[in-house]
Amino acid sequence: MNLVKNLKIWFSKNTISLTTDIKKTSEWQGGDIVIFNNHIGIVSDIRNKDKIPYIIHHANPYQIHYEENILGQKYEIVGHYRMS
Repeated sequence: MNLVKNLKIWFSKNTISLTTDIKKTSEWQGGDIVIFNNHIGIVSDIRNKDKIPYIIHHANPYQIHYEENILGQKYEIVGHYRMS
């Protein structure tokens, strides 16, 4: 968990900070970084039927798919960043 906090601080100082509102779908692009309370992922270019992007992440060693439709469902979003 401390690693995610450290990464959040680094991203907030070194990248472009973006919305955490998943309803603003046009502001979410493939390659963006999304930080959850205790997890981190990369925004995919694949989207669900509501145009909300999938997240590429690794949650556990038994995970079957690493690109999943979890944005706004499974974890609380605490940061959304883009490197320029």
